Amino acid sequence: MTIYSASHAIDTHAHVYPARYLDFLESIGVSPDSTHIARNLRADSTETDMAARLAMMDTAGVQLQIISATPQLPFVDSSANAAAAVRMINDIYADIVATHPDRFCAYGSLPLPHVDESLAEISHIFDDLGREAGFLGVAMNTFIGADGPLTTPALAPVFEELDRRGAIVYIHPAGGAAGCAAVADHGLTWVNGAPMEDAIAVLQLLKADYPHKFPHIRFHIAHLGGDLPFLSQRIQDNYDDWHAFAHSPAETFQRLFVDAANFHQPSLRMALETYGANHVMAGSDYPYFQDAKYTRAMDYIRTAHLPEEVCNAVLYGTAQHLYEL
Repeated sequence: MTIYSASHAIDTHAHVYPARYLDFLESIGVSPDSTHIARNLRADSTETDMAARLAMMDTAGVQLQIISATPQLPFVDSSANAAAAVRMINDIYADIVATHPDRFCAYGSLPLPHVDESLAEISHIFDDLGREAGFLGVAMNTFIGADGPLTTPALAPVFEELDRRGAIVYIHPAGGAAGCAAVADHGLTWVNGAPMEDAIAVLQLLKADYPHKFPHIRFHIAHLGGDLPFLSQRIQDNYDDWHAFAHSPAETFQRLFVDAANFHQPSLRMALETYGANHVMAGSDYPYFQDAKYTRAMDYIRTAHLPEEVCNAVLYGTAQHLYEL
């Protein structure tokens, strides 16, 4: 059994982008404007790139990465092509975990918005691959396309099935600037658009009451949930004074899990107060932060002057409990 510790942490936010998968996405109609940000980053599944990744993990004191293909998911019209793409990446991820079983686990990908194909892939992820292949849940983008909400009624059968399975659902920015030209047109899609998407998607889930309609889903939100901790009282006031949500956002936030791919210690401390000490997990956003900044992703937690038990929970304990490792 693997022993996790403050010096053998769990990185819950990392990506592997095989070139052959990105090539296939482009061949079925995904724009190169989307895939280019995932290329040439030492993020392939090749032996060379994986060796570089493992060396960085060792230097940073990371024992395990949870990998996902977000936001490089096949939002295309053809359901058959979308299904083929996610089957490719899920099987590649299974091979990665099989090669390095003590170093990687995975979130599976779904061919949203194609419901029947997504339901079939959920079965493949959980039944054919399963925990034995290192699959811990599924990953979704914050939006379907530029700004289509996950709470679109047509997608409800997917959430119903994930709820039936008690699945972990990881939500990561789509990179569409939330459909906001004021963000996209000024080069802010990832600087500010990504955390905007995190927060907007969560608030859409709360507006639709998904955390209560689907109580067995455990939601993992990227980047500390964007600006939700900063705005949490304002959001709660909208519930208290204007009944803007079906349930208290402050209470619902403490049912979410978020990763700490933010790297700002005051924001980390605010998130711990907002979500609770056992709902924040380490995350690096690899490959976008490498070498010294990969180490920083863990060390900023270790040096944040947190109580030891809270620091250990963020570095490994909460993830170990959530993923039942």
